[in-house]
Amino acid sequence: MFQTFTESTNPQDGPPRLAALRVELKNAGLDGFLIPRADAHQGEYVSEHDARLAWLTGFTGSAGFCIALHDRAGVFVDGRYRVQVKAQIDLDKFTPVDWPEVKPWDWLIEALPNGGKIGFDPWLHTVSEIDGYREGLKDSGVELLAHENPVDQVWDDQPARPRGKVTAYPLEYAGEKSGDKRTRIAKILADAGHRATVLTLPDSICWLLNIRGSDIERNPVAHAFAILFDTGKMQFFTDTEKVKDLGPDPNIEVLDWDAFEGALAALTGPVRVDKASAPIRVSDVLTKAGVEIDYADDPCILPKARKNATEIAGTVEAHLRDGAAMVEFLCWLDGAKQKPGLSEIDIVKKLEGYRRATNVLLDISFETICGSGPNGALPHYRVSDASNRNLKDGDLIVIDSGGQYIDGTTDITRTVCVGTPGADERAA
Repeated sequence: MFQTFTESTNPQDGPPRLAALRVELKNAGLDGFLIPRADAHQGEYVSEHDARLAWLTGFTGSAGFCIALHDRAGVFVDGRYRVQVKAQIDLDKFTPVDWPEVKPWDWLIEALPNGGKIGFDPWLHTVSEIDGYREGLKDSGVELLAHENPVDQVWDDQPARPRGKVTAYPLEYAGEKSGDKRTRIAKILADAGHRATVLTLPDSICWLLNIRGSDIERNPVAHAFAILFDTGKMQFFTDTEKVKDLGPDPNIEVLDWDAFEGALAALTGPVRVDKASAPIRVSDVLTKAGVEIDYADDPCILPKARKNATEIAGTVEAHLRDGAAMVEFLCWLDGAKQKPGLSEIDIVKKLEGYRRATNVLLDISFETICGSGPNGALPHYRVSDASNRNLKDGDLIVIDSGGQYIDGTTDITRTVCVGTPGADERAA
C-alpha cells in the first residue's frame, strides 16, 4: 500500500516544543517567529525534513502557518481546515485563527501594541509574501527580521534533507529534448535583456531538464535550485549523490547545495527572479553582491503549461487507464457498499488495488480522500485508524483520488450513496 492510516502527529507533543522554541526566541531577542507550512520550494507538499508546522503544532493540513509569540501562538488556517485544526492541536497552548479573514499583520499589531521584533526564515518566504507583511505592519512598531530558523535548533531528531534518486524522463513521454527546452527558455531571457534566471520550483526544473525525482511522497519531483543563463548553459544545485546515474551534459554543471549562494553572488545582471516563488534569501544574496535584479515570472511556467502533442497523448492514455480502473472499482463498490462492516479504509485499499492491477502505477497522486457521512463534509479529510468509519444506510461517500503514471497524473472525484438517499442528500 502507498497509503497508510496512522496519525503522524499528536497534540500532546506541541506544548513542550513550543516552550523550547520560546526559550530560543528569548535568547535571540525576538518577540515571535513565523512558521509556515512551505519549504524553500513553496510546494503544497513538504518532506519530513521541512514539516516544521506539523512538528511544532500538530496540524498537518496542506496550507496554513503559525505565528509563535511569548504569550500566544496562532495557527492560521483557511475554511478547509477549521474542524481538522481543532482536533490536531493543543487548544490550551495554540489558538486557531480564521485566515484569510484575519490578516496576520492585523493579528500581530493587536498582539504587540507596543511593537516588537518578529523573525522569519528567509529560505521559507517569498519576496511578495514578506513585502505584504511589511506593508501591513507599516508604522506599527512591529519589525520583521530575517533569522536562522529556531525550530530547527530545537528539533533534535529532525529528519535529514531528502536524497531521493533522480531519473531521466524518457523522450518518448516528454516529446522535446531538454537541450531544446533550454534553448527556448534562454531565448526568452535574451529577448528580455536578462543574463540569467534563478529557478527554485522543482516542477520547473524537472520539466526543463527532463528528469523526475522522489524527494516528496506522491510527487515525482526532485528538490533542487538552478540558474539558467541566456546562453542556454545551466547550473544545477542539489545533493549530487541523487543525480549520479544521470548522463553528463557539457552544458549543465551539477553542483552541491552549498555552492548556490556563491554562484548567485558571482552572477552578472540583470538576473530574472520570480518574487512570487523564489525565497527572499535569493534576492538578499544578489542585492548584497550588487547584482541587478529584474523581477518577472518564472520563464518555465507558461511553456511548461502548454503541452506538446506527445504530452497530450500521454495524459489521454493515463486517464483511459485510470478511468478503467475506476470503473472496475465503482462496479465493485456498487455491490459491496450494502454489506455490513465495510469501512472507509476498506474502500481506500480496494481502490488502490485496482490501480495497482494496471501494473504501471508509480504512486497515488495524493492521499485518497474517502469520507462517509459526517467525514465527507471535511475538505481534504484523510482517513486514519482512529477516524475510520463503517458505512451506514443513507450515507453519502466522497471519494477523491488519483494515480501517478509515467505518462500522466490523474485526479477524479465521485460521490456515491449507500442505500436510499434522503431529500437533502438528493438536493446536494
